[in-house]
Amino acid sequence: MPLKQPKKRKDDAKTDTEGTGESQSDVPRLPAGEFRPKQSLGQNFISDKNIMNRLCSAFDRDEGGHADGRQVIEVGAGIGSLTHILYKKYRKMTAIEIDARAISQLSRNIPDLDVIHDDVLQVDYEAISKAKETKLWVIGNLPFYITSQILFCLVDYKRVIDTAVVTAQWEVAQRMVAKPCEFEYSILSVVLQLYCRPKILFRIPNHAFYPVPKVDSGVVRLDFKGTTNPPCAPLVLKRILRDAFNQRRKMLKTSLREFLDQLEIPRLPPDLEDMRPQQMAPQGFVALARWAQRKGTFKGDGARYGVHDNKRMHAPLGAADLDPNPLRVWRQERHGES
Repeated sequence: MPLKQPKKRKDDAKTDTEGTGESQSDVPRLPAGEFRPKQSLGQNFISDKNIMNRLCSAFDRDEGGHADGRQVIEVGAGIGSLTHILYKKYRKMTAIEIDARAISQLSRNIPDLDVIHDDVLQVDYEAISKAKETKLWVIGNLPFYITSQILFCLVDYKRVIDTAVVTAQWEVAQRMVAKPCEFEYSILSVVLQLYCRPKILFRIPNHAFYPVPKVDSGVVRLDFKGTTNPPCAPLVLKRILRDAFNQRRKMLKTSLREFLDQLEIPRLPPDLEDMRPQQMAPQGFVALARWAQRKGTFKGDGARYGVHDNKRMHAPLGAADLDPNPLRVWRQERHGES
């Protein structure tokens, strides 16, 4: 099958800095001499009050128009740019922050705020949901350098998350909603579109942040409510996606050769052999994973204990990898993990 030329997406989401009339003086400021944003933590704080209000307003809305009773989790609260707005409405919210300096300021500004001092990738969101006896609503201005891993973390905790509204680098936001044969179509596109309903809400210009990043951002809503998990083993699906998109210019018969050999499968179905990964719809990868589960011989040590370890990422899949509900599939364990 000839490969279609990937299409560039139109930047049809407009920037918006139109105001609400609120004073910029309400925005939390970095205390003079206390600390500077850490590049190592990807800290770019929203400094435009109008953007903050628009983001929080987008978070407040849902299909029924009601926001009462939500258990709100803010990931990467920073100095509280969004927190101080959210807390006025969601008094039982929880903020997660890894930077002790930022937590110090949060505690001074909002003394009664529930704060978790931890890496967002290591927090047990299921335990929070169980303690609160409800599903979670997540909001966050995500650090650029771990945006994808936070999104994958949310997918792993899909069963306890209702909705998430997050900022992401504009290119990443486009990848989240990209369709087959579009330039930005990737593993992230496939995974998010299988496990939730992603939608770009609006674009944020780079000058709305401090420090000012080189690129714009987008606000994306992820609706997990009412979605079901793909009917295949997630670790098998992950292996297929990783092998295919790591060699995205190659046909599947080449990029999946090692995977097929390990499962003792001689070849792909004829209609898939000459396809490239960017041509296949998300449900097509699910169908391929189900086919591999039926045809393959799973006798290896397994990816369940090695898929997150680069030294074992090509380990043959084993019977344990057929678990339909493993606790950890898509996310890394912590900041900086390969």
